[in-house]
Amino acid sequence: MPRIEWSSTLALGIKSIDDQHKNLIDAFNALREAQAAGQVCAAEDLVTRLKNFAAEHFHIEEGYMQAFGYPETSAHLKEHEDFLAAVDRFEACCAEGVASAEGVLGFLETWINGHLAGADRRLG
Repeated sequence: MPRIEWSSTLALGIKSIDDQHKNLIDAFNALREAQAAGQVCAAEDLVTRLKNFAAEHFHIEEGYMQAFGYPETSAHLKEHEDFLAAVDRFEACCAEGVASAEGVLGFLETWINGHLAGADRRLG
């Protein structure tokens, strides 16, 4: 699968959030590159990087939602939980083999593209 490329369709116009989204995409793309090299499940540091960065970013984004009384907070938080659960599944799949992990990477890719262009755009 190709890399996720940053584009104006993913931008919210909030520099700090856009920068964090770029970093999230970079972390995901590093996992994709490891997958292409046949090393995705050996790259625990990349999985940890993605998981930790996402959790930190979600916390900041959730602060924005609370501060501005964002009406779709519950649904948005559920999407964040789904992403983190998928990263956990990815870690578990790596114990079973790359084929299982590939499906989770596909979900994460779809989630990143859909969430940034959908739920996060509504937030911005």
